[in-house]
This record gives sequence, C-alpha cells and structure tokens, in this order.
Amino acid sequence: MYRSVVEPSLLKRTQRLAGIPTAGIAYAAVLAYDLSKPFLYVRKESKEHGRNKRVEGLLKPGESVLVLDDVMTSGKNVVEAAEAIRAEGGVVEDAVVLLDRQQGGAENLLKTGIRLHSFTTMRRIADKLLSLGTIEEEQHKEILGQIIS
Repeated sequence: MYRSVVEPSLLKRTQRLAGIPTAGIAYAAVLAYDLSKPFLYVRKESKEHGRNKRVEGLLKPGESVLVLDDVMTSGKNVVEAAEAIRAEGGVVEDAVVLLDRQQGGAENLLKTGIRLHSFTTMRRIADKLLSLGTIEEEQHKEILGQIIS
C-alpha cells in the first residue's frame, strides 16, 4: 500500500528510515524491515546515560533519512526529529505520515525543507464517512472547519 502514496524513487534513494515515538516507531520498523533498510528512532529527549544521543541506530554523515509518524497536526514532532537527525549528519528531505490532519503541518515542514507524503488526509476521511452515511452533513462541515490547508 505505501508504494501507492510514496514515489518508488523516494524509497529507493532513502538510505535509512526513522520513527518518532510512539506510534511512528512501529510503522517505521515494519517498513524498514519490509524494504530491508536500516531503522533508526528518535527519542524525545537525550538519555541520561550511554551515548547521550537522541537518535538511536547507526547513522553516517550524509545518509538520507525518511522520517515516519502516525499523525501530522502542526508538524512539530517531525521537525524536531529532523533537527536531531540533521545534527548527527543525516539528510532529511521527506516525511511520511498515515494521516495528515491538514492543520498546517505540511506547510511548517516545507519551511524546514521537508516534503510531506501522507497515506490519507482528514478531508478524505470526512468525505468518505459522509458518503457512507456514517456522519451527517453538519458533522462533515464541523470536521472540514478544522482544516487549515
């Protein structure tokens, strides 16, 4: 399924996949395994012991890293993870999320040089729920009213 939303060339040129706590780690681990790519994860804070790094896993300077998370709202978590990876020499130009809530995250990522790829968006989900009769028109409008982009 991921091949249908993420260009094969992106997956081909990506050298490592990185997950963000908590759900992003599981998605990145499965995808890394499936693609036979090395896996990293980015801690929210540095450990008090050991290497005192935020990025766990082997990363060589100049390697391209694809950041994965479950939900994108403002983009703050992806931006912070990308900054940690970049601080250790990694190159982050793209991120993949399962759901883009369309609340400014894609635009915030672009400001830091990161393109967003999503499996789906809040608009698509709301439209589908409406077409299935799962939600009423008023609920649909309420959901769409929360969308910024």
